[in-house]
Amino acid sequence: MELPAYVIAWCLYLLSALGIVIVFWRMTRNLKLQWRRTRRALRAFTAVVLFTPLNIIDGELWLAPAYLVGLYDVALGNMDKAYETAMFMGAAFVLMVAVILLESVLRRLFGMGRA
Repeated sequence: MELPAYVIAWCLYLLSALGIVIVFWRMTRNLKLQWRRTRRALRAFTAVVLFTPLNIIDGELWLAPAYLVGLYDVALGNMDKAYETAMFMGAAFVLMVAVILLESVLRRLFGMGRA
C-alpha cells in the first residue's frame, strides 16, 4: 500500500470510529445515575477497541486497529500475535480506567460538579 492511500485509509477509519463513539456516547447518556461507573467503563471499552493501534510489520511503522489484527491472527491460527494484541488492548483499557479514576478523584478534591 502506498503511503498516501495508507494515510487516507487511516483518516477515514478514524472519522468513522469517532462517529461510532459519538453515537455510543449518546446511546449511553440516559443510563441512570447509579450506573455511572458502568457507563464510563462501557464508553472506555468502546474507545479502547476502536482507537488502539498495533504495528503489523516488525521493524516498520505500519499500524492497524488492534482488534482487526487480533481477529485476523486468530483466523490464521497465529495465537502468539493474538495474545500480544489482547495484552495491548488490556493494557490500554487499564490505562483508560486509571485516567477515569484520576479524573473522578480530581473532581472530588477540587469540588467540581459532574460534567
